[in-house]
Amino acid sequence: MKEFSELVKRFDRIRTYVRDFYVYGFKTREDYSDGSGRTYDNERRRIESWFSPYIHSEYNEERKKTVAIIAHSNRIAVNPLFSAWKSKSFTSNDIMLHFLILDFLADGGFYTADETADELQSRYEVLFDSQTVRKKLVEYEYLGILTAKKEGRRLLYGKRENSCEENTSNLCSMDWLEKMTGSPRFLDMVSFYQGSAAFGFIGSTILDNLQKENTVFRLKHDFLVHTLEDEILLELLRAMRERKEIQLENKSAKTGRTELVEGTPLKILVSTQTGRRYVIVHQTKSKRFSSFRLDYLLSVTRLESGGDDGEARYEQHKKDLEKNLSKTWGVSFGDGRKKESPPLRRPAERTARMESISFTLSLDEEREAHIIGRLEREGRGGTITRLDHGVWSYTRECFDCNEMMPWVKTFTGRILSFSCSNSMIEKKFFRDMDRMAKMYTESPPHLRSAEWAENPPRLSSSESEVNKDGI
Repeated sequence: MKEFSELVKRFDRIRTYVRDFYVYGFKTREDYSDGSGRTYDNERRRIESWFSPYIHSEYNEERKKTVAIIAHSNRIAVNPLFSAWKSKSFTSNDIMLHFLILDFLADGGFYTADETADELQSRYEVLFDSQTVRKKLVEYEYLGILTAKKEGRRLLYGKRENSCEENTSNLCSMDWLEKMTGSPRFLDMVSFYQGSAAFGFIGSTILDNLQKENTVFRLKHDFLVHTLEDEILLELLRAMRERKEIQLENKSAKTGRTELVEGTPLKILVSTQTGRRYVIVHQTKSKRFSSFRLDYLLSVTRLESGGDDGEARYEQHKKDLEKNLSKTWGVSFGDGRKKESPPLRRPAERTARMESISFTLSLDEEREAHIIGRLEREGRGGTITRLDHGVWSYTRECFDCNEMMPWVKTFTGRILSFSCSNSMIEKKFFRDMDRMAKMYTESPPHLRSAEWAENPPRLSSSESEVNKDGI
């Protein structure tokens, strides 16, 4: 039976629970399937001890209790979810091994795990199991505190050369640190960083240690939940820095299934509208680019380098990615299947994976010039053409036109015609327009005009069959 504790050993075990139950706020106790009811109660008590000022509970239609975190980002000084990062558990052995191992390896030597365990016993008269010491050495190598090298079949561990303890520059001077941390500019910098950048909990921890608070900055639009993905983001950035391939464990939001994907991480993209973060990966198996949402990733594992040409292959993937990014609307590179060649290009220029979209707008050029401005500002490189007075067309090619549809639909009421090389997207657009028109024609008489009821407007398509079938 698990005992209750406010601290956690592994953050990944708590991340999904916090997001699903407290951020999205729609699940109940019966929806918890990863353990017993006692486990649920322990997790609930732990999280509510972290976020108690922000916990809100209510009963759904089935009279079952749901809990959620409610916080107004423009009124809080610090992201309340940072508390989850400050709750890592540790044991007395963790504390002792931290100081003893670093002191033992301070001479710059390299030793195996068994040799380290023996020396700890002889020097400090403390007996540790060699397996416990080995795990701590592996953990510190992973964290970048130690480095490892092989001599034959022996794996040796030693202190990393560029560690702060061996740096004699002013950066490690206590006088310099005290002067820096006491500066108002430093506190303002850390206060701004903790609320506006990835790994903001680091800045929050610095403020906690200095017993200071953020009294300057408030963010109107702050995507608080994405701090839960920072552990995943850190692994991705490490792999990108080391030019290593990774194995992703991705969970589908639609089916709930998980899949393992191997590839090379190349770029992190962040949505300015939702704050969602994506990693662009060149998949090893399919030899194509794909994007993955960080909040759907359960784990990231760095793989060993793929030979001496790994650096060259990584740089080539980055060059290929930069060429392809201009052909995307958002983060999607399409499904990789061949599509009908867009009619906008000459045969020699057509690309099998590209899709094209085109629509025509009607507007008052004198009073609605801002619509033209929107096309130019938000069109992301599309072609804008003036067909007639008050009639403008927009055309663009990209890998996945489905990503464009939310933007296209913001012009509803002005669209005269619409076409897409992907017939499924085109049919869905006209089906949505017809559904919307029916909603208005079926509304009470006082909410619509007689002219609308007799002649409801319809859009035109390049394919007459679409309108004929009512799609």
